[in-house]
Amino acid sequence: MSITFQQMEDPYSDEVFRLTKSGLFPYVDEVFGWDDEFQKQRMLNDYEAKWFHWVYSADSRIGYVCFRPYDQALHLHLIVLDQNVIGQGLGKKVMDEIHKMAADEERDITLSSFRCNERAVKMYESLNYEIIEEEEHFLLFRKSYNKTR
Repeated sequence: MSITFQQMEDPYSDEVFRLTKSGLFPYVDEVFGWDDEFQKQRMLNDYEAKWFHWVYSADSRIGYVCFRPYDQALHLHLIVLDQNVIGQGLGKKVMDEIHKMAADEERDITLSSFRCNERAVKMYESLNYEIIEEEEHFLLFRKSYNKTR
């Protein structure tokens, strides 16, 4: 089953926001409290449209990723999968594609995760991400580019 990315036309659409809310609400709400308008404004202010890509598994859209290259790394801001596909190993397959992209560009990968998102934290640890910083509510991860690939 192949994973592909496709540039989004409108990452600030209601469809994307609904998907974002379905994936992030429990964690954001636990830490900060969820506010729809604040979250919509945050997406507009903090994330450039060109960083958003739909994720497809075979021909089915299963979610989206938001990432940007900087310095010597690719920073993964968001990975949000449809709730119907959670637990099927697709998160790891999406990460495999991100790893390939970063390796092709000889970049490390950085990301952060809510501490309370135990499923995501376990996945990043299983993919050999290193915790490089710990904050009260977040873990910051890095996977170094392996030049011997």
